[in-house]
Formats: sequence, structure tokens, C-alpha cells
Amino acid sequence: MSKLNKQNFLAFFTFIALVVLLGIQLNWIFKAARLEEQNFNRMVTKALVEAREEIGNTASNCNEMKDYLCGNPCQVDVRKQKIEEIDSIIRSKLEIFHINMDYTFEITDSIYTPANSKLFGARCYLQSLNGLLEKDGIKIRLEFPDRNQFLLAQIRGEFLIALLALFFVMASFIMTSRMFRKEREMVQQTSDFINNMVHEFQTPLSNIRFATNLIKKKEPIINDEKISEYLSVILLENQKLEKHVDEILKVMCSGNDPGVLEQVDMHQLIHSNIKAFATRLESLNGSIVFHPDAVNYTIDATTGHMKLVLSNLIDNAIKYAREVPDISITTLNKGNNLVLVFKDKGIGMEKKELPRIFDKYYRVSTGDVHNVKGFGLGLTYVKKIIEQYNGNIDVTSTPGKGTVFTIFLPLKNETDKNTVG
Repeated sequence: MSKLNKQNFLAFFTFIALVVLLGIQLNWIFKAARLEEQNFNRMVTKALVEAREEIGNTASNCNEMKDYLCGNPCQVDVRKQKIEEIDSIIRSKLEIFHINMDYTFEITDSIYTPANSKLFGARCYLQSLNGLLEKDGIKIRLEFPDRNQFLLAQIRGEFLIALLALFFVMASFIMTSRMFRKEREMVQQTSDFINNMVHEFQTPLSNIRFATNLIKKKEPIINDEKISEYLSVILLENQKLEKHVDEILKVMCSGNDPGVLEQVDMHQLIHSNIKAFATRLESLNGSIVFHPDAVNYTIDATTGHMKLVLSNLIDNAIKYAREVPDISITTLNKGNNLVLVFKDKGIGMEKKELPRIFDKYYRVSTGDVHNVKGFGLGLTYVKKIIEQYNGNIDVTSTPGKGTVFTIFLPLKNETDKNTVG
């Protein structure tokens, strides 16, 4: 799994974890609300039980109270007085349990079916008076109109704090994700800049070095100490710049995104790279032969990336030549792929070294030859770029005979197979 996919995977599951955490927190809050309701119900029930006993004692000593409770006819003022007495008893019992809420009550023998709310149970409480009167089925029905609001108020503080904390974490996660995307875009822009800069540096530096060497070969003819001194300075500074380019290439190897895709004419790109190495090859009496046998040679890629892939492979073929660089580049089509074959007649490599040549910092042993410079990053970069474009690179080599790099790159689309180049 690529680094980018791992980051997206981690971000997705982090978000899911936050959502699950929010759900768990809300569930805990609802459970706390129900516990608060159960506690409230228990206190109301105790208050009604004590009120029942006191009302029963009053009814046993007062016929008017008994008639009212049993629903017998009684005068209006008596009825009003008994309601006030019962109300006073209920209120005093509720106050014992610290319940100071508005309520309504009635003495009834009707069947009542309470309606439950979404969060809490019914707001109505029933207390039977069976056993206290001659008539059974009489009950006190007590109701708190503002009970649910009261219960919610008991947990409102904890609820708001938990909710705000969770929303803060989720908002922080979203902001962090956005910042990460912006930073990644900046890194990509920096990588694109480095790609272009490395390409612009590599070939001119090589040409400067070899042009200077050609001039130095004519020193006996020129015979000027100052010119010789200036040429030495040019070569020294050129070497420093080449080291800087290697360091930049090291940074580039950490890139992941392919960048902005273009339709790249690989034949034209190969021709321009061969031309860039012409001076260097001329100084070494070397040559590059190009066989453009592919009919379809346009791919979707970034020009800067492809330029660097080509220049690295050509540069390696020159650096590891036995004496005179003899390089051939061939293009052909295989299936829906453009195949690039880079073949040289250089020093070659042992079979045991082939699996490691694309590893970062790995350098192929050249025996007693110590003029090959670099940090072992070029082929690492080549492989990374090829794989970013869903391609593949293979290598075969024979010590003393040379090396062949074969690159497979997907063509622009299926219809390109029938397009004449």
C-alpha cells in the first residue's frame, strides 16, 4: 500500500472513530438521562405512597373526604375543600423529597393509557387507594407537565460540555485534514520545481565539464598559465554543482504524485536527450543509435519526469562504459505498452547485484575504477517514476558485455494502437 493510500486510509478510519465516539458519548448521555428519570420516578413513588397513607387516615375519620374519594355526590364547597386538602398532602410529601415542580392531579377510577415520549417514559404517575375505601379501583393520577424539561436540565451541563468537546475534536480533525492537503499540494509544487531544476542542471553541467576538458587537452598549444588556472576553477565549481544536483535528486526521490499529465511524444523527447549528450559523447568518441520502431509512442506523463528518466539511463550508460560508449535505444509496441530498450556495451553487472540496483544509495561495484561519481539515487528515481505511471522496468546484464534496461509504459489509450506515428 502506497504512503498516500495509507494516509487516506488512516484519515478515513480516524473520522469513523470520531463518529463512533460521538455515538457512544450520546448513548452515555441518554443513559444518564434515563437514570435521572428512574431516580425521579422513585422519589415521586415514595411521596405518593406516603400521601396515600395520610389520605387514607383522613378518609377513615372524615365521611366527606370518603364521599369525595369514592365519587359520591357532595356540595361544591366541600368538594373544593377536599381537593385543597389532598393537594396540600401531596405537595408536602413531594417537598420532603425535594420535588418542587408544578403538577396536576385528579382522583379517578378510569383506565388511563400513558403515552411515552421519545427519550423519557410517561409523565403520569398512578397511586391506587385500594384497601383504604369501600370502593376499589380509585386511584390518584399525578402528572408533571414540565417533568421532561426538568430532567433534561439536570444533565444539560454535562451534555453540552461533552458535545462541544466532541465537535471541537471533529472540527480540529477536519481543519488538520485541510491543512495536510494544502501542505501536500505545496510539497508537490516543490517537487515539480525540483524536477524541472534538476533537468535543467544535469545536462548543461555535463556539457560544461566535457567542454572544459576538451579545452584543457589543448593547453600545451595555448600555453597560458592564467587560462589553465581558470579552467581548473571551472572544473572545480562544476563538480560542486554536480554534487548539489545529486542532493536535489535525493530530495526528488521522496515524491509520490506523478504531477500534471501531458501527452508526451517519447520519440521527440529521446531525440532531444540524445542531442543534449552529443558534446559529451563526441569527447569520448562514443555514439548513441536510436531505432524508433514504435508506431504508437505518445503517453500520458509529465515531460520533466520522462526527461530525467531518459537522461539518467543515458548518463549511466556513458559512465559505466568500458572505454568508448556504445549505446542503442529502441522503441517498440507490445500490447498496449510503449517499450523502451536501452542497451550498452559497458562493464555490465554481476547477477547478484541486479536485484539491488534500484535501492536507494546502492552503488554497483566497479572494481579498481573510481571515476564514477554519485550517491546511488538515479536508478531509484527512475524506478519510482516508472511505477508512478503504472509502468515497469526490467534489467539484464552480463559482466564485460553490457546492460539492457527495458521499460514498459502504458500508451495514452487503446485507440492509439491503430494510430500511425
